[in-house]
Amino acid sequence: MTRKFSSISVESTLASGISNSQTTLTVATGTGSALLGGVTLAAGNVDQFTLALDPDTTNEEIVFATAVAADTFTIVRARAGSSGISHSGGATVRHVLTSDDLTFFNTGVATADAAIPKSTVTTKGDLIVATASGVVTRVGVGSNTQVLTADSTTASGVKWAAATGGASLPDTFMLMGA
Repeated sequence: MTRKFSSISVESTLASGISNSQTTLTVATGTGSALLGGVTLAAGNVDQFTLALDPDTTNEEIVFATAVAADTFTIVRARAGSSGISHSGGATVRHVLTSDDLTFFNTGVATADAAIPKSTVTTKGDLIVATASGVVTRVGVGSNTQVLTADSTTASGVKWAAATGGASLPDTFMLMGA
């Protein structure tokens, strides 16, 4: 799921109250798109947008909006350590950034940092090979007509070498009919 963020913190109000387990909320007429601050949520609940209900009060609840239709949001309740509680009509609804969002971001950065960087390969035809568990290196492309060969004496375990053995066809040959 992709988290979406607006560069502005816009707020609205609940058009009507919601129970502690309701999975939709409706904001004041005409304020749904403004609350998103220009962000769009892809269909299929693949995106989420963090909202606070009754922010900065004892009734604060963090929810993730996963879909929006005009002024009605589909929500996942009680996120970022908050509890699902009832909220009255007129309660403030605000886009927020939470520590849970930042943890999600940091986890993504750590995952990306552990990925093999594109800079590992530098030339057309380069290969990435393992030299040990979790350790990779670049093997540059060989010369034309060379083949990749297993070789446990090299650091990478493979090398480019001239093709040897096997059958080859003569330059010219004749097909015999039956």
